[in-house]
Amino acid sequence: MNQEKLVRRLLSTIAAMAAAGIIIPAATAVPVAQAAVVPQRLGLRLVQARGSAAHNPRARRYIVGYLRPGTVIHRSILIDNLGSATAHVAVYSGAARIRNGSFLASAGQTRSKLTSWIALRKSTYHLRRGASVTDLVTIRVPRQATPGDPGDLGEHYGVIWVQQVTHARGGAATKVSRVGIRIYLAVGRRAAPPTRFTVTSVTGHRYAGGRPLLTASVTNTGGRAVDLSGSARLTAGPGPSGAGPFQQARVITLAPGQSGTLTFAAGRQLPSGPWRDKVTLVSGLTRVTAAATIDFSAHPAGPARSRTAAMVGSGGLGIALVALIMVWARRRRGLPASRELA
Repeated sequence: MNQEKLVRRLLSTIAAMAAAGIIIPAATAVPVAQAAVVPQRLGLRLVQARGSAAHNPRARRYIVGYLRPGTVIHRSILIDNLGSATAHVAVYSGAARIRNGSFLASAGQTRSKLTSWIALRKSTYHLRRGASVTDLVTIRVPRQATPGDPGDLGEHYGVIWVQQVTHARGGAATKVSRVGIRIYLAVGRRAAPPTRFTVTSVTGHRYAGGRPLLTASVTNTGGRAVDLSGSARLTAGPGPSGAGPFQQARVITLAPGQSGTLTFAAGRQLPSGPWRDKVTLVSGLTRVTAAATIDFSAHPAGPARSRTAAMVGSGGLGIALVALIMVWARRRRGLPASRELA
């Protein structure tokens, strides 16, 4: 296979991985024609959520907290070598931000105010095949954090990364495998800000190919970031009963004050309507429902009426981004500096 065909195949593979939710981080380049690098599989999760956080799905997946200045917290993480060879891994913290409905991890070991507060018990490990190890994350908020320093008070975002670099024979190609756990840390001197979000509208239309699509516009009206997932169900339509539930196309993340849109794809043969649509969105322990009459035609939908309630959700494993970086020794082509963390 010549180099041009190899590059085209690699680009197609990267596009398919991105569509499947496997995000290629920054500083990625395409190797041209060197020995293949065997990917190393790493696992990472929080060991245990304590107290009330044990009932919060977000706190079981991510490091989530509201702290006063001077507070110190500890979180244990479990690192697994799921690959077929010994793994030499580095553990470190990195900066992140929320934009356009995505939690974006910065490239490499980008620093931030939050990362300066984070310490790890150990920064490197050598794990045999199938081995696991527990590391301790310590976050120490400085006592001098004051309302006059907006870089201290407020909500901060970051990632705890576990990374392995693998070299091909001859050192011509490199692969970096990373997994990470998100950090959502708010700092303040008053009571914890509420978690709230509002569904501002629910609409229906069709793709160019005719498939119906539901969209729900959401605004984060609270003081904490939210990770929104949910479902949509149709009733009172031209069909004999109803349709759904339809799951969201992807989870979106919104910082306080941000707005975004969740989409729900329905069956291609669904009649245009009108339908009565009920959308249910969840972030952690907060649930919001909204209802509207919609029509999958060119007509706009009516305004949504939303209702918020507390809920107790089931837990999940603290897994995150699995990223692959392939570097060609003689020619590098960089990608954008941020990528979404799952």
